[in-house]
Amino acid sequence: MKKSLLLLCALVLFGCTYGQDYLKNPTSFIRDPHFTEYKNTRDDLESSYLSKEITYAEYIEQKDKIDEKYSKEVQERNSKISAQE
Repeated sequence: MKKSLLLLCALVLFGCTYGQDYLKNPTSFIRDPHFTEYKNTRDDLESSYLSKEITYAEYIEQKDKIDEKYSKEVQERNSKISAQE
């Protein structure tokens, strides 16, 4: 009985630690390299705009290019997946 209680406490502690890590850094659990690259590029672009390194027009133009590139990658990936089925 004592071993079961100890095991239960250890599992609860491990679960809380895992959940806490995820809440602190949720992007570390994303496994899609296309989305990760897309997100990092968008974040860098937004940082450039917010630090006034580029104008709003340049920001929108580059954001649209990034979005279009990502959409094409997703379409290509989806077509490859559906072709394999």
